Amino acid sequence: MQLYHHPYSLDSQKVRLALEEKGIDYTSNHVSPITGRNMDASFFRINQSARLPVFQNGSHIIFNTIEIIQYIERIAVVSLGGDDTFFSSREVVEWMHKIQAWNPKYFTLSHVPEKYRISVSKFNRQVIIARMSESPELASAYHCKLKDAYETEDKLKNPLVLKRSKEHLVRLLDEVETKLKRNGLFSRGRILDGRCNADPSAGSLGPLELGR
Repeated sequence: MQLYHHPYSLDSQKVRLALEEKGIDYTSNHVSPITGRNMDASFFRINQSARLPVFQNGSHIIFNTIEIIQYIERIAVVSLGGDDTFFSSREVVEWMHKIQAWNPKYFTLSHVPEKYRISVSKFNRQVIIARMSESPELASAYHCKLKDAYETEDKLKNPLVLKRSKEHLVRLLDEVETKLKRNGLFSRGRILDGRCNADPSAGSLGPLELGR
């Protein structure tokens, strides 16, 4: 089993946690979007979204994070002789979908110093153009990624896009906080300014400062 991932990818971290928790052996393949490795033709052929993570078991390839986690749970049941407790509860799955509904891209990129963000974006566009030339059979798919890169830069200049991303995150954190209080799991000693970075699928809490 192969996992294509990157340490800075939140979705990659979720899948790695699931693999470690279930004790599943896998081969780790680091693919860095920062250096444009996700645009290499060998990887791009199996995943033309170029997003991470990607999980491959033989000819079976999965790109969706939640589907990967659920697939890992099924593997654990079959190979390790687990029972229904190996599967995420309906509530956990619902929370995973809520978290996945928030796209961290614009919020994250907006907090990267502009000169570094622009430099990496320019480099990645150059990588796409080079790969397009090297693999003309994938030119159409590469062109879509190039278009997406330009659209991302345009959206980062739109204050409304950033405002909506932040508001979505705040609503999600408010719901998490309410849920933790209701279950008696809320620890204000671990909350900064009433906000927390919570990922129920990862089972961890950490501080994240968000202004209103």
